[in-house]
Amino acid sequence: MEKDIEDRLLCEGCVREPYLSALISKEGTDALCDYCGNQDKCFPMSRICDEVHGAFDRHFSRARMEMNSYEWAMHKDPDSSFEFEPGGEQTIYAIMGVADVSETVASDIQEVLAERFGDFDADQLGETTEYDSELHYEEVRPNDREWHRAWLSFERSLKSEARFFSGHALQVLNSVFEGIGTMTTKRGGPLVVEGGPGTAYEHLFRARAFQSREKLEAALLRPDKEIGPPPSAFAASGRMNARGISAFYGATDPETAIAEVRPPVGSKVAIGKFRLIRSIRLLDLTALRGATAPKGSFFDPSYADTISRMSFLRDLSRRMSRPVMPDDQEFEYLPTQAVADFLATDMVGPLDGITFPSVQAGGEAQNVVLFHKASLVQKIVIPTDTETAVYQERTDEDGSYPEYSVTWRLPPDKKPEPPQSHTFGDPLMGMWTVPAAAEDDMDFGSARLETLTISSKDLEVRHIDAVRFDTEDFEVGFSQYKRLEVPDY
Repeated sequence: MEKDIEDRLLCEGCVREPYLSALISKEGTDALCDYCGNQDKCFPMSRICDEVHGAFDRHFSRARMEMNSYEWAMHKDPDSSFEFEPGGEQTIYAIMGVADVSETVASDIQEVLAERFGDFDADQLGETTEYDSELHYEEVRPNDREWHRAWLSFERSLKSEARFFSGHALQVLNSVFEGIGTMTTKRGGPLVVEGGPGTAYEHLFRARAFQSREKLEAALLRPDKEIGPPPSAFAASGRMNARGISAFYGATDPETAIAEVRPPVGSKVAIGKFRLIRSIRLLDLTALRGATAPKGSFFDPSYADTISRMSFLRDLSRRMSRPVMPDDQEFEYLPTQAVADFLATDMVGPLDGITFPSVQAGGEAQNVVLFHKASLVQKIVIPTDTETAVYQERTDEDGSYPEYSVTWRLPPDKKPEPPQSHTFGDPLMGMWTVPAAAEDDMDFGSARLETLTISSKDLEVRHIDAVRFDTEDFEVGFSQYKRLEVPDY
């Protein structure tokens, strides 16, 4: 008596799709394959059909089988050679491609699934049901609605429920960014890039606008202090840092650095070229837009979630770098500040900062934010008794001209002092003295490593004579008409 199709046995050797074949090898039973006759690990066809349906349910949909109005008009046009072809592949061939099985096996799978999902009333009406042999199936991207729903819940929680110590926020961030350091783009590029000596991020530019000669003079003398990141007590909130958490915001070119500070016309902007003196790791939000899932199997139930997560991450990069109006910054920056805080903790791998597109400059312009732990600027040490001067103009017989320079007048070399005779002093002297800290950084005890350096040779000043905008222009329509008198019933 011939076996029912669902009871037939299929071995791992007849299935060339790696994941499904391995699943049969792991969970199957030793038996004779009804398709090749070999003794091997086998699944009954009923189980094979379950797996195939799961793969199709997660990754494929029925292709459109009818022409739309435009295609119908093209088809009826006597001068057109248009012929309608459904997308994707016919059911049997789609199964063959997904499971990598022979046409005989695919035909049996199609027959079982068509029987399972058949409908008598639909058949009577001439309607097709799932897995009908005439249908076509095409691959679809798993939707990322669940990821977006989780992210919106995360944002709502930060803004209106628990801004600190939120277990829900931590869970969402962990699930979103887990394994970010090993992900790649469609072209194989990394999402986490290297910065520092010998890389594309060897120098970062930071600007500050001045309307006071005295403050500009102080910045040119001590750019490490006045153009570098502020002490924590004076750190204002930004896109990637909360108020009171000092971070270094820089740009990859001077023009972008100027655009980010939005200087008023008539002001002067000092631009510092900071050099990175150690290697750092940056999450590249621009690369995140091209994030792609590693090659997986349609039969792996987790693969659909992996693909939808990549889709969400691509959208998240735009969400994190989108323009935010000044009146909305207090609340709209909360999610990106939380992301930066989370990534700075190394919970998903060591990261020192984020590089992201500049909203102000547009185009290919890039900003870089270095987290607090990686934002320490090497202090400029002016020798004791040095006389300093900052010049902002040059004068000759024709008048005065802007010209900026910094001068150190070092003290003359001192003769070595004769050795002091040994005297016995208080052995406890100095034991209770607080160790000297970096006085301008208030960094004592933080154990931060110096990441950036700058000198007065790495400065330029630009006078802001005009500001220009790239705009998208829209006309405003206007109409007027008389209302019809409505009868009073």
